[in-house]
Amino acid sequence: MKAIKWFFILLVIALVVAGVVAWTLPADVAYRHLASRLGPVSLIGIRGTVWDGHADGVSVFGRDLGELDWRIDKAPLLMRSVHADLRIRGADIDTSGLLERNASGDIHARDVRFRVPASLFAPALDVPSLKLLGSVSGTFSRLVMVDGLVTEAGGSAQWSDAGVSGTAEARFSDILAEFATRPDGSIGGTLADDGNGNLEVNGTFSIAATGFQAEAFLSARENDPRILEALRYIGQPQADGSSHLLISGQLFRLY
Repeated sequence: MKAIKWFFILLVIALVVAGVVAWTLPADVAYRHLASRLGPVSLIGIRGTVWDGHADGVSVFGRDLGELDWRIDKAPLLMRSVHADLRIRGADIDTSGLLERNASGDIHARDVRFRVPASLFAPALDVPSLKLLGSVSGTFSRLVMVDGLVTEAGGSAQWSDAGVSGTAEARFSDILAEFATRPDGSIGGTLADDGNGNLEVNGTFSIAATGFQAEAFLSARENDPRILEALRYIGQPQADGSSHLLISGQLFRLY
């Protein structure tokens, strides 16, 4: 009987110690064990705990994004679910939101707010001499990923201080986008200018597992000479002086 008594005492002590270790586990220790499972994501300058920590740098596919702060709720772990509040802040990148990963591995994100440089989307245009100016900010009201693929999304984005430079340079009004999931599982959206500048934009875009496609008609209000010059290098010139822009490709080109 004494052996059983001591066994239970040692078991309780072991559980308490394990709980203390798990509660205060340094984030850098956990990262050393999990780094190989994070794929293209790498962290440096890690401090804090697994539950509430900070990294001086986070990079994805070799691109430095800035600092990372996170906070993870402990209670959902009992249901094999992870609930995390994340924020990444860099020189030109700022994004934050709530991320949930359930027991089946599906990822749900909500209230995700982001701001990234417009130049991040330059590879999609495939015009080497053209540089995109300004920044793109927006919100994902919802985002669901299953087996690494986006199955549901909805939100809006705005290209602020919009402009292009290179062979020609021009500034124009903000470009607005609205997007949502379609019945076939793809993401579709619309593009339009805010009406306050001399570049008129009307377009649509779609994103699917096989890639993305965007189509837009661009024209110069009041025949603005800078806009007309820039449109010579964007898309297919039309008889009326406008430009028909058609873009398609694979998502990995954006990285």
